[in-house]
Amino acid sequence: MRALRLSLLLAALPAALAAQESPRPGIIVGAEYHTLSFAAGGATKKVTEFAVPLGFTLPLGRRITLDAGTYFVRAEREDSLGGRASVSGLTDLVLRTAIQLKPDVAVFTIAVNVPTGQGSLTASQDSVARVVATDLIPFQVANFGTGFNLTTGLALAMPAGPWALGLAGSYRYSGSYEPFAGNTATLKPGGEVRVRVGADRLVGQGRFSLGLTYSTFSNDEFGSNARSPGTRFIPQASLSLPMGNNNLSLYAWDIYRKVTETAADPTLANENTITAGAILALRAGRNSLRPQVEFRHSARGPGGLQSNGSLLGLGLRYVMNPGTRVTITPGVRFDTGSRPEGGASIGFTGFSGSLTIRSSL
Repeated sequence: MRALRLSLLLAALPAALAAQESPRPGIIVGAEYHTLSFAAGGATKKVTEFAVPLGFTLPLGRRITLDAGTYFVRAEREDSLGGRASVSGLTDLVLRTAIQLKPDVAVFTIAVNVPTGQGSLTASQDSVARVVATDLIPFQVANFGTGFNLTTGLALAMPAGPWALGLAGSYRYSGSYEPFAGNTATLKPGGEVRVRVGADRLVGQGRFSLGLTYSTFSNDEFGSNARSPGTRFIPQASLSLPMGNNNLSLYAWDIYRKVTETAADPTLANENTITAGAILALRAGRNSLRPQVEFRHSARGPGGLQSNGSLLGLGLRYVMNPGTRVTITPGVRFDTGSRPEGGASIGFTGFSGSLTIRSSL
């Protein structure tokens, strides 16, 4: 997804990039606290997550950029009987290099996942990971750690009449690791091939963008067992509309997970999560107030997609630019929705508060 956005940016804004000063090092820090409470009747009563992003970008000339990122995270789950389990520490460190082979046309990337996170979880910690690892509820960190992996990618961009087109492909190799503490069985995730296509164009004074990501995997191997993770299709669309000094952004995306369903293993089921939302940027000088509304709906098999929960989110961010090199963004968000469990619909409410600081040095 990141490479697709980069390819579209290179295609759409070559003049702006050429006019920029030499790139500068940058940092991103912040914090987010997210709490989610479930109604009675389910196995989980409450989940909280506190996450601190740590990121750094270092340009090496005008064509090569290095960046590194990780999170410090603490997540805790309280079950319906009052029992508690938690996971805390750094997540995996991601190191990435982007090389402009031809400015505004071709970018080559290499990303390395260094297993600094907690890849081996106890049974109680695994219950925490399963709650936050969902496309329906937007937790900041949904993966606490895996093994080593290496991803290489190439992104291309070109104009086509009024459109800017982008094409990107990548391959990820994943090493083995032990996902369960006290169990010496190793998991060897399958390799992933991912292809992304995108296009955008000006529409009046606004901009319309489309994208589609397809990924397929070789078999995951856990001990002596092997199974296919299936394929993923992720279409995206967005429309940005200026409204005087303000701006309205509409967006939608869908994640469809296609697997070979089997009655013997109910975890092998097709899934689909669709999201639509809107963000209004109300500008006041260099700053802007950005209210957001978002709806998500999830469906799952086997034997045909059935409703698997929905969510309505209301957010508010205030983007402050106290200088030309610093952006400070505090934000809050409220979520409400429901998900099925044990044949019943379990309601939930969530609240999150965040602060993000981006700065070039």
